[in-house]
Amino acid sequence: MPFPLAMFPKQFDLICKQKFGCTYDLAALEAYFREHASGNRHLTAKDVSKVFNPENTPYAKYWPRPHMKTLEEALGQRRLYVGFTSEDPKPLVQTLLSLFQNIGTTSLLLRFIHPQRFGIFSTPVIHLLQVNRSATIDLYLAYCAELELWREHFRMSSVAQTETGLWTYAEYTKLADSDAGAKKAKQLFENDMWVQRERAAQVIRPFFRHYGRLQLAKILLSEDHILSGKIASEEYERLLGMASWYLHKRTLPRERGAAEALIEELKNKGYIRSEDIVELVSIWKLRNKVVHPSGKRPVSEEVDAMIDRIERICVPWEKSFV
Repeated sequence: MPFPLAMFPKQFDLICKQKFGCTYDLAALEAYFREHASGNRHLTAKDVSKVFNPENTPYAKYWPRPHMKTLEEALGQRRLYVGFTSEDPKPLVQTLLSLFQNIGTTSLLLRFIHPQRFGIFSTPVIHLLQVNRSATIDLYLAYCAELELWREHFRMSSVAQTETGLWTYAEYTKLADSDAGAKKAKQLFENDMWVQRERAAQVIRPFFRHYGRLQLAKILLSEDHILSGKIASEEYERLLGMASWYLHKRTLPRERGAAEALIEELKNKGYIRSEDIVELVSIWKLRNKVVHPSGKRPVSEEVDAMIDRIERICVPWEKSFV
């Protein structure tokens, strides 16, 4: 059964009643800010105060309310319109962040002015999504972009509703140790392959974009040396295939002994040293132990040495065999 994210916004009132002792009409605030979203009304300190009013939202419990007099002075010096002037959301985020000097407060306003595009910058939801960026604005924009993917996948009505659903889920599953329903919800989240694939991609994708295969193999070595060895083995085969193509205009043949014959030929033609043969053949034998699960599996130290040898002997082929 897939993770039922769509059911959690319906439980928002119940969670708020338990956590804060009351419920909130967030849709009424969205309606209030529609004129701001259309660009027909400028932002005032009074508008901002509505988001922090404890009768309207619980957010003053998490973020400090801006100093109203200072805010009035800042907004009195210019009329700040918060409708979109382009498809790029970054300028609007930058404008509000420069005013509030706090991405949490900025996100609150954006969530109610443009609920289709923005969610509240929530630590529990960031943890669920596993989004990470070095710059604050980039992190928030990536966070909202990821919420949009979840919105589309789970057929939610808006980015804001998606964030509300995930926040509600996070609060609900704090009871997982004592509540059967919360425990089941947590299991559904953890077993949903789309969810976990998307979360893993947020963590892994930057590594794949920044590091080469052998570097990734080294990074993964202490976590799963067999997976690390498989990545290194594939890279070794690719490099042997490059050598085969350079010498014979064909990929490395699949028949038994083809790798060893190619290695011998590389030595005979002066592309590798005689002492490299033993190491390259040992890499191939270790590759077989890694790829084929039958028999004794290699230990971490063997895989580590394998990666080092591939880097030292084979990686230079990238420049030689062109």
